[in-house]
Amino acid sequence: MKTRKILALLMAVLMLVGCLAACGGDGGSTTETQAASGSTGEAVVTESWTEEQIAQMGEAIKGEAGGSAVSLKIWGPELAQDVLKSQAEAFKALFADYADINLEVAVQGENDAAANIINDPKAAADVFGFPSDQLTKLNNANALAECYFPENVTADNTAASVAAASVDGKVMAYPETGDNSYILVYDKSLVSDEQAKSLEGVFEACEAAKKKFIMDSGNGFFTCMYLYTGGLVTEGFEEDGMTQKFNDYDINQVTASVKAFADLFTANKDYFESADTTAVADGFKNGTTAAGIAGSWNIAAVKEALGDNAGFAILPTININGTDTQIINMFGYKFIGVNSQSAYPITAQILAYYLTNEDCQMQRAEKLDWAPSNAAAQDSDFVKNNASMSALMAQTEFSIPQTALAGTFWDPLAALGTYMIEPTNDFSTEAVQAEVEACIAGIRDE
Repeated sequence: MKTRKILALLMAVLMLVGCLAACGGDGGSTTETQAASGSTGEAVVTESWTEEQIAQMGEAIKGEAGGSAVSLKIWGPELAQDVLKSQAEAFKALFADYADINLEVAVQGENDAAANIINDPKAAADVFGFPSDQLTKLNNANALAECYFPENVTADNTAASVAAASVDGKVMAYPETGDNSYILVYDKSLVSDEQAKSLEGVFEACEAAKKKFIMDSGNGFFTCMYLYTGGLVTEGFEEDGMTQKFNDYDINQVTASVKAFADLFTANKDYFESADTTAVADGFKNGTTAAGIAGSWNIAAVKEALGDNAGFAILPTININGTDTQIINMFGYKFIGVNSQSAYPITAQILAYYLTNEDCQMQRAEKLDWAPSNAAAQDSDFVKNNASMSALMAQTEFSIPQTALAGTFWDPLAALGTYMIEPTNDFSTEAVQAEVEACIAGIRDE
């Protein structure tokens, strides 16, 4: 991080708000802080920030506070509350010499974050987590404040995550994770690594063990694999900026892919279950499940349930008209955004930057199994030697970016996925093609 660039950015912001606080600082802050009581009790280090840089940020916060307390609300998912609270307390301690900072950490599902920010921005959180596909919606509603540290974010994170966080060349959010996707998880005592290479092999193992394979076919985030594997690709929006644009796909190939999944599910109806991804870890725990498709947010629970028998791999192949075809899925990122109507924009920006720095990303990797977007963190031995993170990173080669998706994208996919898991439905080529065409038309709102 370049000290001069931070200084220039913060001074420019301070001048804009009429605050002329000096950014020299008294050097009283340290590069390691202890989380306050009520959190996890573990230190959150900030080794990537020098004391001079912390002092500059502290003076900016002090100037914004103007002798009063700064109060901010943070939204994050339920699974991350303990870690988020610990990091929030560490942030307060880091800048305690400069201002009285009150941070409220509240549960807010990331999938609904954008809607709640847009519906009532003044009552919403100042800093919040959200998935990459919601960036366009938030930006179009002018709900996001542009990042104050674009050059630093670009230098710290992978190029792909920064590109996904940008609109028209402007960085609009702080990359938090580089793993918003899903992989195959399995019980290694029941499913061999070789069987895990193909969906047919996975079902073969499930049948032998008399146990389930679970995936959430009623969720468009997972259902999209049926279309993507057949060659359909999302390519942003049409000229109107709203209608989903697709590549020049072959409807026959897409239909063949969808039919292959439907036929395989039907043939293995006794061992296939469509359920929320939390059911995968629960199934491992109670001994009813041999394999499943789990989101990155469920990996820690899978590891807890299976221990040394936890297996992780990229999504398997599926046989389509005699050809083993790699399953293609959706891969996205999680971001932390700053509410454009925050009463304390400078402190909110520094907080968002802090929560996404290398050290905080590494703590989430260690505690939550969230793979980082930070390039240095990705290069750490911990991440490189982590089987689930390695599988998630490898899956990116076979994924479509979770960006620039229309608001109409999800419901038609969910309907298609629900249709496919009912064994009594008509899965003739003609019937499947009609469902595929209806799904695509629904996504395009035609």
